[in-house]
Amino acid sequence: MRNFVITIGRQTGSGGREIAERLASRLGVVYYDKEALMALAQQTDSYEEVQSFYEEQPVDSLLYAIAMENFERNIADKPFERIRSVCAKEPCILLGRCGNYIFRDEPDTVRIFLCSSRENRIQRLMDSYGLERRKAERAVRDTDKARESFHRYYTHQEWGRAEHYDLCVDALALSLDNTVDFLMDYLRYRGLV
Repeated sequence: MRNFVITIGRQTGSGGREIAERLASRLGVVYYDKEALMALAQQTDSYEEVQSFYEEQPVDSLLYAIAMENFERNIADKPFERIRSVCAKEPCILLGRCGNYIFRDEPDTVRIFLCSSRENRIQRLMDSYGLERRKAERAVRDTDKARESFHRYYTHQEWGRAEHYDLCVDALALSLDNTVDFLMDYLRYRGLV
């Protein structure tokens, strides 16, 4: 098996975490999400340098303005280098963490974005987690806003834009298992599996 990286960005409620886990299991590859990467980073002496990246501390407009001003200093270099180093060891799936940006120029990378309509995502959160409608609506709104801010802060790109991915999929138009099957077929066509 070739050493590849599959990055998965996702909207809240689209089933992205479950799809990433199932795809990793089907492929027999390691799966990295925020928690796994944070645990690896905490084992290093310089965790404090990258702590805000892994803990996704809220990004407000003042922080964003400062980041824009200091972008030339490459604030994301350390965490991005660490992720590249971890993912270079073996084929893997990377959930979130600006993976589509980090690996944008790598030939053996597939950058996927999972989405669906707002209503379908709200309904999925209500059905899957027993949330009341207002809580599901708030979760979709707030989490997507946080992901958008995080992505923009570290990449200066608009999160979820099709041109930043190889494949965008409405994951709730199919079942989660059918989405995994679809992604497996896509990876076969790309010659990665």
